[in-house]
Amino acid sequence: MKRQMSMKRWCIFILGLTFTVAANAGPTEAEVGDPDSFGRNVVYLGLAQTATVNLQEDCTPDPNDPPPPQDRCVTLNPQPAATSFNMDNLDTMQLPAAATKSLLCFTLSPSATFSFNNLTGVRQPNARFTARALITIENEVLNDPTLIDPATGLPYGGRMTLSIGAYTESRSIEADERVQQTFLFSRDCVGGLVSKSSLIFSGLSSVQATLFFVKPMKLTFGSQGTVQIVDFASYFYGIRLYGDH
Repeated sequence: MKRQMSMKRWCIFILGLTFTVAANAGPTEAEVGDPDSFGRNVVYLGLAQTATVNLQEDCTPDPNDPPPPQDRCVTLNPQPAATSFNMDNLDTMQLPAAATKSLLCFTLSPSATFSFNNLTGVRQPNARFTARALITIENEVLNDPTLIDPATGLPYGGRMTLSIGAYTESRSIEADERVQQTFLFSRDCVGGLVSKSSLIFSGLSSVQATLFFVKPMKLTFGSQGTVQIVDFASYFYGIRLYGDH
């Protein structure tokens, strides 16, 4: 009888241990999509707002109404040629070591004003405005020369640059037609600006991807885009970062 009771207790112990191990293992990627952040709390990490990038026919500052010193200006190419811009160091953020566990997420709030204005005298099929946010992350894990950026085929060299689409509009425009647009909205991340799984996909080992979030990081915010058949455009964005803890 005592032997039966001992066996029963042993079976209950083993069953409980099995349930505990299963519970500690957590859900799989197939079950929740991102098991690395599952069940963790959101931690807010900071806010940045970029300087404004203006695109106009003449970038000579108005002495009676000078622009803020941090703003940038790009001179538009004569129509119908397109004008592209790629601006770096519009704002920065420093994250301390271990600020987040497995991902960086964002809320991005872009703001843009632009005016399509066809001054060519003929119908143009390619009036357009496109703008993106560029975020460069510096992290010492990326100093490893064997880590290759799949986007460039070159070593990361201590940093990776990521982009987030902000707004795109493309249309035809008649001669002498003018249309002004202003947009303000926000978008949130789904997969994250960067996550442990995305780092592994980008060539880091699981150990390196974990260490990436242990190390301090510097983030530099820039912008990129192209305009065509416009006589003025301006673009900036605010971004709030958050992670898991």
